[in-house]
Amino acid sequence: MFLFYRISFIVSLLTLAAWTIAAAVYEPPRHGDGYGPDPLGVLLYLALWPVGLLLAHSGLLAWALRARRPASILQGRQGLAIHLALAAGFLACALYKFHPG
Repeated sequence: MFLFYRISFIVSLLTLAAWTIAAAVYEPPRHGDGYGPDPLGVLLYLALWPVGLLLAHSGLLAWALRARRPASILQGRQGLAIHLALAAGFLACALYKFHPG
């Protein structure tokens, strides 16, 4: 179970980092009417769900491993706190980038 958590944690961190970097460097083009939606912007918007679900899956595994008193961070020792901080940062970045107001 610890190995499964470790793999899930690393995959969720890598996808979160890739999405955050892509969202940070993304600058939407300013075209006139009739150009339609920007494909990269739509892809970033649609990627919110898979990235968020991977992060939630890894957080649930950290919660499940909490009772086993893991020895290291990669085994889930500070898993809930790390995942809550990552989820808060992800939510703040997503709202800042895609909120219409």
